[in-house]
Amino acid sequence: MAEEDFLILIGDRLHPMSTHSPLFKSPEGEARVLAAYDAAMKLWPIPYEQRDLPTRFGSTHVIVSGPADAPPLVLLHCALMTSSIWSPIIANLSRDYRTYAVDVIGDIGRTAPTNPPETYPDLAQWLLETYRELGIERARLLGWSFGGFVATNFAVHEPQRVEKLALLAPFATFVKPGPGFLLGLVPLVVATRATARLFERAMCFKGSFEYSEHSDLLYQRFKNGRPVFKVRPRVFTDEELRGLTMPTLLLVGDHELLYNPRAAVERAAQVLPHGHAEIIRNCNHAVVSDQTAWVSARVLEFLQGE
Repeated sequence: MAEEDFLILIGDRLHPMSTHSPLFKSPEGEARVLAAYDAAMKLWPIPYEQRDLPTRFGSTHVIVSGPADAPPLVLLHCALMTSSIWSPIIANLSRDYRTYAVDVIGDIGRTAPTNPPETYPDLAQWLLETYRELGIERARLLGWSFGGFVATNFAVHEPQRVEKLALLAPFATFVKPGPGFLLGLVPLVVATRATARLFERAMCFKGSFEYSEHSDLLYQRFKNGRPVFKVRPRVFTDEELRGLTMPTLLLVGDHELLYNPRAAVERAAQVLPHGHAEIIRNCNHAVVSDQTAWVSARVLEFLQGE
């Protein structure tokens, strides 16, 4: 019997135990993470399909929603989560767009790196190959946190592929991280449910955190996963950012934990040729959950505007 034919009991259900990926500490751990991913996807409020696309860097997992003939919108999630994290706003985004929520390569999810990108051009090439497999020539691009860095890197290397660029609290990108970044290392060293909750609460605006299936997925990823990021986020140069001639939106919370939000917004306003940089009130790094309705409306206003 092949290894993928074995089953593991998680809760009251049996789940297939897949082959051991480098993103996971064990086959059992992989099964637990993917079971938690499936549970988090139950929060996805609209119909979707899942695709696994070949690239030279590995298989890329994409969640597709929205009208088949609508303009494409590509979504790149924050680190330590998966594409399931878009569930609070995906219904609004998918009303007028064909949304493609991509599991970022190297992060712990269903994208399976066999040859992880090692350079910034490689990282852009991975997303370009994903575009091609999806039949996308040019698209609007939305990135959150680490996904915002990946989106900006793609726009720097492939500007003709990005019609509009929307960035939600992008990590690094405009300014260096501050000491709050160190908090994210705690659950990686001490992976307990308590440290996972501490991490979640720290990333949310005071009082906005609510336990959900995403919380269990985060814990399982800390406990059983090990991301393979060979391309580190960085602050882009003035020259690179001035080369982003597409309309660009930057939204950062006024209580952003990981870096100075006002410094990021001020720099973006100075260097982006067609940039709109704004502070979100009563908001931390978890912008989609902290200010769901406002963020959804502002992003759609930007995407649909002239």
